[in-house]
Amino acid sequence: MTREEYPFENRQDVDLSKLAAERMPLQDYSRAHQGLIIPRHDILIRYNGAILLVVRDNFPAKGILWPIGGRIERGVPTEESLRRIVKRETGLTLSGHLIDFGSRRTYFQTDPFGHGHGTDTINERFFGRAEGELKLDDMHINPTLVRGKDYTQEFRTQLHPYVRDFMDLAMSFNR
Repeated sequence: MTREEYPFENRQDVDLSKLAAERMPLQDYSRAHQGLIIPRHDILIRYNGAILLVVRDNFPAKGILWPIGGRIERGVPTEESLRRIVKRETGLTLSGHLIDFGSRRTYFQTDPFGHGHGTDTINERFFGRAEGELKLDDMHINPTLVRGKDYTQEFRTQLHPYVRDFMDLAMSFNR
């Protein structure tokens, strides 16, 4: 593990494979989504000399520029879970060390299930580099590669505040 995670109990290593679980049936996840804070991880990816943002094609944050990310997989170290999601959502492979930017919380009135209770997430934020051929899954559209010269004040003001603050941190690493 490369970040501070503690798979120990009673002075012994925890077998993470015993924590892994099949994905919840959609109906069960919808019910959990109604009443729980959802743990997520997002990453701003340096790809082809720019930072990758995508337009989400699902709620919350549907139709706006957003980093790649998703729910943290149960029983999987955070960075490994993120690497899997990046591969699944973009076809890209993260290379090298990921930089941990800490966590932030997001709140939305919308949700992907229409239960009317919105979405409440806590988001672990990372920055990393990727290689490969970009091929988005069906939940993301319109990949946007943001170079330093593109990251103008006008562009910044069009971003969701979470994405803008995240981008502000990442731009100093986009070299």
